Amino acid sequence: MHIAFVTPESPYGDAAACGVAAYLRALIPAICDAGHQVTVFAKANEKRDFLAEDGRVCLHHFRLPSLHWYSSKIPVVRRLAPLPWRQLEWSREFYRRVARVAAHDKIDVIESTETGSLYLARIAPLVIRLHGSELTFRKHSGTPLDWSVKWNDALEARACRRAYAVTSPSRSQAEEIIARRRWPADSIKIIPNPISARLFKAAGEFHRNGNRERIVLYTGRLAPVKGIETLLTAARLVHEKDPSVRFVLAGPWQMPQAPEAYGLRLSEISANGIQWVGPQNRSDLIEWYKRAELFVMPSHFESFGISVVEALAFGLPVVATDVSGLKEAVGTNPATSFVSKGNAREMSEAIIAAISGIKTEPAEAHRSIQNFSAVRVAEQTIKLYESVLRNSTNAN
Repeated sequence: MHIAFVTPESPYGDAAACGVAAYLRALIPAICDAGHQVTVFAKANEKRDFLAEDGRVCLHHFRLPSLHWYSSKIPVVRRLAPLPWRQLEWSREFYRRVARVAAHDKIDVIESTETGSLYLARIAPLVIRLHGSELTFRKHSGTPLDWSVKWNDALEARACRRAYAVTSPSRSQAEEIIARRRWPADSIKIIPNPISARLFKAAGEFHRNGNRERIVLYTGRLAPVKGIETLLTAARLVHEKDPSVRFVLAGPWQMPQAPEAYGLRLSEISANGIQWVGPQNRSDLIEWYKRAELFVMPSHFESFGISVVEALAFGLPVVATDVSGLKEAVGTNPATSFVSKGNAREMSEAIIAAISGIKTEPAEAHRSIQNFSAVRVAEQTIKLYESVLRNSTNAN
């Protein structure tokens, strides 16, 4: 099969990428290993066509239009237009780019996110992978919903109705979308997010020598929906009781105010023992997983929580909020402690208890997350693509 991935975050543009890009960076090599052709169409800061994965993946990087950004600066209009406008202009540009390639190199299946996918089903059978909508993020972080968000959600629902299949990394996310959009109960296929083969291999080979630094690690976007303000407060409470504990936050800054407003500067350790180290490439993340003593995930919402699974693979105990996606992915793992979301004191107490508790052996933890290997996830994904291709052929 010739599979095209359409994404607003390139898996080969930034080694420290999170979210959609990290998912694709883990999945695509396994799909190539299974003998399939892959083309990626991705939003980037530059226009560039190149090859990746030893020439097995064709990349098309390009800028997407940004007129919607200007509408966000106009009073009243910013509550109505930016997000649906972005959906329309990005969908048009993605369609134009993919159609140009498909005209001379037939594409069998397209996988896209909710964003930018309105017209792609005109080119080839479309699979939409749910990565989390703006409405969902705002709802779970307590941010007001304006008409821009609601209309954008309606456009995302329209794109999904045009797709041959919709997938989600967790049943909890699928059930929320199904209930909100009043879809049939079986309308979303559950396929977990994968761990990259490189990280999976590193975790399997890793053995702790008994010397752990007193580091509490967080990896991922630093955004309101990730519960970062709760984490910062919990870190201060832990520091008051045990100043030897250091919190390391690894990921891109996406909070409403600059880091300095929270007492943070890049790579410096704050007065409360917090060190924001910025986005990290895969090699650096592996080293942080090895050095840390505990992993924390304070999210208000997670569709899955791959970084928690990665931490468990390295034998780290985890303190996480009791949101559905996280509990579904790792709820049976004995190394995970769950706390109420938004409760900084409960989180700080759980961190103090966990950092001094019984540690998980990496080999044992590695066995517990076998189902999230890139090879297994790729097998499920390819099986779905084959089904979509058969159904589309029969329909025609």
